[in-house]
Amino acid sequence: MVARHESFPSFLLYSLKSFLLLGLVQDSTSFIFTNTPEYPLRVASFNIRRFGLTVVSRPAVLSNIVRIIKRYDVVFVQETRDKSLASVDTLRAALGEAEWEYTASSPVGRGTYKEQYVYFYRPAVVKLLHAYLYNDSRDAFEREPYIVQFLYWSPAASSNVKVTLVGAHLTPDDVPNELEALTEVISQVKGNISDSQGIVTMGDFNADCNYLNGAERGAATLFNTPSEYTSFLRDTSDSTVSHKQDCAYDRLVLTEQGQRQVKVANVKAFDFEKGLGINYEAAYALSDHYPIEFSLL
Repeated sequence: MVARHESFPSFLLYSLKSFLLLGLVQDSTSFIFTNTPEYPLRVASFNIRRFGLTVVSRPAVLSNIVRIIKRYDVVFVQETRDKSLASVDTLRAALGEAEWEYTASSPVGRGTYKEQYVYFYRPAVVKLLHAYLYNDSRDAFEREPYIVQFLYWSPAASSNVKVTLVGAHLTPDDVPNELEALTEVISQVKGNISDSQGIVTMGDFNADCNYLNGAERGAATLFNTPSEYTSFLRDTSDSTVSHKQDCAYDRLVLTEQGQRQVKVANVKAFDFEKGLGINYEAAYALSDHYPIEFSLL
């Protein structure tokens, strides 16, 4: 089931699937999953460069993308360039339609260049509760963040837990301002989804090298306010595939709210050149970014 968001009400938008499920299950905390794994929930944020029909038409590339996504239970995909979502459906078919579903945003972007956000997820281990685009009333973002809430079984807590994911691909032209505006998004999410037990903000923030200098990183609230946010990737991290640069573009931040309920662990960039045993050319054909992977305990 796909959520297509074509207009943006002032409060929030539910995906069609979320609406139907919320109508059927009043108390989602008591929802019983068909599969309650004893391992932590595996999540990733992945900027798949210019993902669309051209990408999925290349069998080797598609096969390797499938191998990467199948490592996880939830994957936030950025830089989708396909309004029809035909390429997204092709990827879902390659993953296995019986095992995977997705929710997708409408195209976002101020000008003619648009992207879409997509969350792929395994419905056997997570339940989609909310999905909506941030109501960017002051036009702070080139591409407003896409927000979802999932219910998942936590082996550590031995109970169902609700986590909210704030996914964003920040424009390289205005990283310091958009990075700061993410704190406003988080504040709005706290009001909109008040029952969230943890908020994780993630994506390609372009938060390094030519787009965010040391002084700007030092002033960024998300990276330098440990009483409110925990940033898991150091500035020395490298989320780029290129052998010619070393940049921590992709980031992951947990709000202090709900840290006791939602615990993040095992955060790292997945080097798929080494992890999949492919050469550099094959790796770079997939994307110029490594996915950031983590576990929700």
